[in-house]
Amino acid sequence: MAQNVIDILKQEHKMVLSQFSELSSKGMSDRERKYDTLKQNLMPHLIGEEKALYPRLEEVEGMRDTILESIEEHSAVKTLLGQLDSSSTSDEDVWVAKLKVIEENVEHHISEEEEKIFPEMQQKMSSSELSSLGSRYEEAKRSAMPVAAR
Repeated sequence: MAQNVIDILKQEHKMVLSQFSELSSKGMSDRERKYDTLKQNLMPHLIGEEKALYPRLEEVEGMRDTILESIEEHSAVKTLLGQLDSSSTSDEDVWVAKLKVIEENVEHHISEEEEKIFPEMQQKMSSSELSSLGSRYEEAKRSAMPVAAR
């Protein structure tokens, strides 16, 4: 049986937050490669949520506004990542400051998902639907993988 979508997302949240924490350290070597790895994990996660999870959650009574806000938070993170992509890592202080703003946005988004959205999902959805969403999420992520390389 497929894994519960909430369990998958929580594991990915933990991994991405750890990667942010590492990247925001000053004096780090191999920053570009580690940043690329972060994006390769984060972008499919965002796209997977948008394609597989959010459309279903918009249909759940009382969740539409929260999901619309989540979509906007994703958009903001993508915009900020685009700005960071065009920044040079040579001025480490500026680069790390930009990264920390992205990290704060992602942390806020994760806390809303884990404290508001996930409990609501557990209450209003069966375990089989959560597993089905897990499968759909994983498939949406796989189809998004080429996008992450941009």
